[in-house]
Amino acid sequence: MALSRLRLRLAAGFAFAFLVALAILVSVALGYLWKESTRRLDNRLDASADGVAAAVRRVLQESPDSSFARAANEVAREWPPSGDLFAIVDDAGAMVAGVGPREVIERMLAAWAAARSPHFGADKPGDDYRASGLHATLPRAGGAPLRFGVLAFSSLEGIDSDTHVLAVALAIAVPLILLLSLVAGYGLARRALRPVDELATAIAGIAPTDLSRRLPVGDAHDEVAALAAEFNTLLEKLDDAQRRNRGFIREAAHQIRTPLTLVLGEAGHELAATSTTPDRMRGTLGRIRTAAEQMRRRVDELFLLAEAQAGEKVRLEDDVELDGLVLDCTDLMRERASALGRSLAIGTAEAVVVRGSASLLQEALVELIENACRYGAADVPVTVSCAAAPGGASLEVTSGGEPFVMAPRPDTGAPDGLGLPIVEWIARAHGGALQVAREGSLNVVTMTLRSGS
Repeated sequence: MALSRLRLRLAAGFAFAFLVALAILVSVALGYLWKESTRRLDNRLDASADGVAAAVRRVLQESPDSSFARAANEVAREWPPSGDLFAIVDDAGAMVAGVGPREVIERMLAAWAAARSPHFGADKPGDDYRASGLHATLPRAGGAPLRFGVLAFSSLEGIDSDTHVLAVALAIAVPLILLLSLVAGYGLARRALRPVDELATAIAGIAPTDLSRRLPVGDAHDEVAALAAEFNTLLEKLDDAQRRNRGFIREAAHQIRTPLTLVLGEAGHELAATSTTPDRMRGTLGRIRTAAEQMRRRVDELFLLAEAQAGEKVRLEDDVELDGLVLDCTDLMRERASALGRSLAIGTAEAVVVRGSASLLQEALVELIENACRYGAADVPVTVSCAAAPGGASLEVTSGGEPFVMAPRPDTGAPDGLGLPIVEWIARAHGGALQVAREGSLNVVTMTLRSGS
C-alpha cells in the first residue's frame, strides 16, 4: 500500500509539535535539575560553614587561653572528611586554616572577596566550584569580640556529571521518541482520515447519469459531515440542472422539429416535381422562408430560455418609454396578425417610463401579442395597452377565445411553449410578474414592471 503524502504531512506535523513540546520539557527538566541540585548544595555548604564556625567557637570557649589560629588549625585537623572543603579567615580576610588544595582555597577566597552574595561560584575550565561564605562574631571577656569568617565550598563535578548523563540519555532517547511519534502520528492520521476515504469511495460510486444518490452524513457533526452535507447540496443543484437541461433539450427538439419538417417537406416536394413555374417556386420559397424565420425565432427564444434557467442577471440600463414600445410592437406584429386572421388595436397608452432592458421588453411584448394572435378568437381584436401602476407600470394584452391558463407541463415543469417562460423571466428581472386573468369573455395577460428596476 503506497504511503499517503497527506498522512505523512500530518504525521510530520504531529512529530514536530511533539518534538517542540519534548524540547521544552527537556529544557525545563534540565533547568530544574540544575537549580534543585544547586539549592541542595548551597544548603549543605551553609550547614558545613555553620558547623565549622560552631566548632571554632566551642574550642575557644573550652580553651580561653588558646589563640584563634590554634583553634582554627585544630578544627581543620579534626574535621571529619565529608567531601566539602573550607577555609577559616581572620577579620582581615587572611586565611588562618583550611581543608583543601592551597591553590583552590586561594582562588575561592579571591572570588569571595569579589562576590556580592553569600552563595557564589568560581568557574574554571574543568574545575568548577560552588561556595557559601559566613561571617561570625565571638564575644570575648575583657576584650573586643573576635570576628572571623568561614568559607565552605565544594566541586560541581557531581552535578555536572549527573546533568551530562541525563543530557546524553535524552539525546539518545529523542530520536527514538521522534521516530515513534512519526509512526504513531501516521497511524492516527490514517484513522482520522478514514471517514474521508469512505467519503471518496462514496463519491466514486456516484455515476454522472444518476445524480439522485446522496452521501451519508452521519451524526458526527464534524468537518467531514459538513463536507458531505455541502457535497449533497451540490449534488442536488447538479441534479436539478441536469433535469432542466434534459427538459430544455426536449423542448428545443419539439420547438424546432415542426418548422424544420416544413422546410424539408417543401424542399423535397419541390425537388421531386417534374416541372415547376416561377409562381410555384416563389410560393415554395416563401413557405420555406416563413418556416426558417419561425425556426430562427425559436432558436433566439431557446437562447433566452437558457439564460433564464441559468439565472443570468439582466442589465437594466435603458429608459424605456412604454407607450412608444406599444406602438412599435403593434406595428411590427400587424403583418403577422393579418397572416393569422387577427386584428390589432391599441388601448390605453399612457406615457410611462421604466428603467430596464429595451430589447427584452420588446421581446416580451411581441411574444404576448404572438400568443394572443395564435390562440385568440378571430372576431375579437387583440388589444395592447400600457399604464402606470402603483410602484411601477404594466403592459397588458387582451384577446378573446377559450380561457387561457398558464398550467405547467408535467414533464418539464414549465408552461406550454417557450414564450411564456421567457416572458415570466423578463418580468421577474424587471422586478415584476406575469399574470393571467379572465374578464368576462376576454383573456387578459398583464406583465407588471417596477419603476425603479
